[in-house]
Amino acid sequence: MRIAMYRNGHVGIVLLFLSPFLYTFLRAGRPFLALLSLGVLVIEPLPNRDQRFDGFRNRGTSHTFLTAALVGWLCAGGGWVLGTYVTAPIADWLSTTGINAFTWIVVRFSALDAPTLSAVGWCVGSSGIVLHLLGDIITGPGVQPLLPFSKRRVSFVGLHPDSRLANGLLFGLGAGAILLVALLATPLGSVLQTGLTLLSDIPTP
Repeated sequence: MRIAMYRNGHVGIVLLFLSPFLYTFLRAGRPFLALLSLGVLVIEPLPNRDQRFDGFRNRGTSHTFLTAALVGWLCAGGGWVLGTYVTAPIADWLSTTGINAFTWIVVRFSALDAPTLSAVGWCVGSSGIVLHLLGDIITGPGVQPLLPFSKRRVSFVGLHPDSRLANGLLFGLGAGAILLVALLATPLGSVLQTGLTLLSDIPTP
């Protein structure tokens, strides 16, 4: 039996977690923050990279809250560097072009300063690891999230990691949540509503 959950199951959990944040950012007119939050999808699979190195066992040290904190701090540092040396200079340069079409971009780039991106980096990095742990905690084998301070193994629900039904259901729920966000908080919803209205106005023979 596999002890690692299938990727679609993990992705489904991440999408479920991200959906309310994506909705909030998009409705608030913060598309760049919505885009950056998708970085959780990049961070989340990292704990399973331990299988590629000798001396590391799967669901060991890489699957802990300590690792989540360390990755969070690394991403926070990366966010600070990005905000200091990339987004701020770009916003300053765009503001000097005098092109009104760039105003929308300038305002949003200016909001992505070093403190903001540091906070986003921390949230993306730490939550990416924690969400991976959540996916493993709900399976039978569980994880030891408090290593190296405690060897206590935590397992809830007891799902089989290799259950195609459970993994498929999680992915379906996540994909459905993202589709709902797209319909409610992006132009896609308006386009679809307009299309349905046009179809309803077509006279029936």
